[in-house]
Amino acid sequence: MPENPSSLHTAKPGLLLACRDKTEQERIHSLLLEAGYRNVILADNARKTLHCLNTQTIDLLITDLELPGIDGWRLSRLIRSGILNCKSQLPILMIAHTWCERIAEVTAREYGIDKLLPASAIDKLVPVIELLTNPLINLNSKPRLLVIEDSEDTAHLVERVLSNLFDIELAHDGKQGLLAWMQRRHHLVLLDIMLPSLSGREILAEILRQHPAQPIVVMTAHANAEEAEDLMFLGATDFLPKPFRAEQLRKVCDIAIHRDDYLVSAEQFANQVQSLKESEQAFRNLYQSHHQLLNDLQSVVMELDENLHIRFINPVWQKLTGFSREQTLNKPLINFIARGYEDLFHKLEAEIILFKQTRMPIIDFELCLQARDGHLIWMQLKLNSSQQNTRYSLCLDDITEQRKSQEQLNFLATHDSLTGLFNRHYAELLLKEIFAETKAGKKQHALVYIDLDHFKIINDTFGHQKGDQVLKEMSQLLLKKIRKTDVLCRLGGDEFAVFLNNITPQKTLQITQAVQKIISDFSFFIHEQRVNLGCSIGVALIDGTAHQADEYFMRADIALYVAKGRGRNLIHFYNPSDNESTELKNRINISQKIRMAIREDRMVLFFQPIFDIQKNRISHFEALVRLREKDGTIVGPAEFIPVLEAAGEMYLLDRWVIKLATRALKNHPELTNIAINLSAQAFKDDNLVPNIIENLELTQVNPNRITFELTESASLFNLQITQSVIKQLHQLGCSFSVDDFGSGFSSFAYLKSLPADYIKVDGSFIKNLDQDPVDQALVKSMVQVIQAIGKKAIAEYVENEAILQLLVKIGIDYVQGYHIGHPQPVEDAIKNSLKSKIQSGPNRA
Repeated sequence: MPENPSSLHTAKPGLLLACRDKTEQERIHSLLLEAGYRNVILADNARKTLHCLNTQTIDLLITDLELPGIDGWRLSRLIRSGILNCKSQLPILMIAHTWCERIAEVTAREYGIDKLLPASAIDKLVPVIELLTNPLINLNSKPRLLVIEDSEDTAHLVERVLSNLFDIELAHDGKQGLLAWMQRRHHLVLLDIMLPSLSGREILAEILRQHPAQPIVVMTAHANAEEAEDLMFLGATDFLPKPFRAEQLRKVCDIAIHRDDYLVSAEQFANQVQSLKESEQAFRNLYQSHHQLLNDLQSVVMELDENLHIRFINPVWQKLTGFSREQTLNKPLINFIARGYEDLFHKLEAEIILFKQTRMPIIDFELCLQARDGHLIWMQLKLNSSQQNTRYSLCLDDITEQRKSQEQLNFLATHDSLTGLFNRHYAELLLKEIFAETKAGKKQHALVYIDLDHFKIINDTFGHQKGDQVLKEMSQLLLKKIRKTDVLCRLGGDEFAVFLNNITPQKTLQITQAVQKIISDFSFFIHEQRVNLGCSIGVALIDGTAHQADEYFMRADIALYVAKGRGRNLIHFYNPSDNESTELKNRINISQKIRMAIREDRMVLFFQPIFDIQKNRISHFEALVRLREKDGTIVGPAEFIPVLEAAGEMYLLDRWVIKLATRALKNHPELTNIAINLSAQAFKDDNLVPNIIENLELTQVNPNRITFELTESASLFNLQITQSVIKQLHQLGCSFSVDDFGSGFSSFAYLKSLPADYIKVDGSFIKNLDQDPVDQALVKSMVQVIQAIGKKAIAEYVENEAILQLLVKIGIDYVQGYHIGHPQPVEDAIKNSLKSKIQSGPNRA
């Protein structure tokens, strides 16, 4: 029975209650049980809380301000950062035992906490939870900004600069702007003084007559001191002369939108001061409340004088650094900077000088401190001036763990995950540096390409695990042989490269011969067999004769090709006159052409429709790559993909196709879903999944709009790696399809273990389906097996109506082919797909 939609709103959400005090935890839990919340998970420290967030489905977090391990402030920042395995916009309700009215509310807002509830108001907990878990309420909506400006250029500038901070509405004349404000009462108004139909002064007066507290920032291109004073006396919140800078606009609007916070907190403090005069005990209570708030904060709060000596520090400083208040106060800040990182402090000094001139706050500046026990602490710094212009207020957050994570990510980006050596990406960067140096005529270097002969036999005979072990051991032997100034990289598979620094051809030959001997002498026992390896080596001297850095890779590749062609286990130096290099040059020329097309954005995607038989409409499109020559000619993939596969450079095209596809999904919401083909080499690329994640984050495309395709033979070549990558893609939300199923016809045994969502029957069984009874029987059995294990079957190469009708009779799920639609540019594909929705069937598409 279908689920009743109304029941979705009555089901109670899953709650995580994180509270260190057992008594208070039991009290809150009882309130929740009484209110009908049965799905409540309890945690009494930060580790348990993080474990639950990473492993359980949580709809709302209720947390104490102070949790053992990590306080509630930092816990909320972890959630909002998106690095945990939970929704980054998870509603957070924090219970505070210390309460400082608007200050606490503003702090909570800055940390991304949806609601801060004082412990004294626990009886209001259930209504607050119902509000926070109501799906109809947007907890994270941006403040509304009304821009009344008749200049389209200025209005569009404001929209570009502030669109990530505000929900912006534009009005191009005075009457339209005033009407918009009266209907929607925006949080902030940005008002031009010179307007048609109704002047800015009149609008300012009318809005403030109806709502005196409305924040309004006025703009004018004819600014002078008298006019600015006049507008302020009329009630404007702030004044912005034209033309203005983006930073100036952000700062003025940020101050204005927080005006209500400033006014409310000022009023609250005024009332508190009045109360202090009447009661000494009230003064002590207020002091203790503020002091406790500083103690509860896990950020370091510091005040510096004009000489950058520390004049105030909160207790967190001692917990973090080990230095007491007495050891810190009146000492120069530089005394606590880690040795070797003084340059960061001097940059801060320069920033402060600029700050004195512009009054723009310094944010996201990083310093490295040295704790009393010697360990390093990375801090993120935010600086504002205090009420005294000669003093500076700093807020310092510990980002040491974030730095370690970033360093680890940087390491993974430039190193091979198996051997720990530098990878191809690093080799390409290094070659560009060396190329620039040799062009300046300073030194001569050498690039050595090493390919292990017949290494594939080890993988095929003894398994990839043994092959990986051999590569690790070989890497360590090579590292010991090369000089400290040289760099060893693993390019992929059994290919290595060595950059020999500042070397002569004679010395290059000596080192290369030593490397060859190490590999030749290396052997290992397995299954009572001794296995020896050999290698082919190609050498290119980096001598400043090439026009671009990549040419040296090409030369080394050609030299390696010649060494293999002349019998393997040889060393060959690149020579332009080598006859054997002609074929490889042609291959490399095509590779270079593809590289240039990628740089110039001339690789394009065509889209072929895939038709859903049951729903009688186009389900999604397959993205097919094409090369657009400089003259506009379109070149099909058969001209370049085999060359890239032979050269081992399909990873370049895979990454670029992913970028083009996500870009198309972003720019064309009508493309509800597309299938992207991946090469067999893609699954050997350690950066494949990070690259997909990066493009998804950049474009904000929903991963469930993407299906990745891999051929059957490539899927089964290394089933374990394929399963691992598909699992990661599924976790992102993408789906997966196996292409050319049945081409090997050993695949039935693997179907259960292959976590694919779609199986595409190989076109060789489809193109003659209307003429071959054997193909009909085979396709029928394949479709039945595919559907029996819960997957969807797709038939490609559907070229005529007879084939289509046979497939419909067999019970195929989806069809694709020229009879359904040809591959087309995205605009044509979308246009024809819209037409197909009003036609009678796939044969009319």
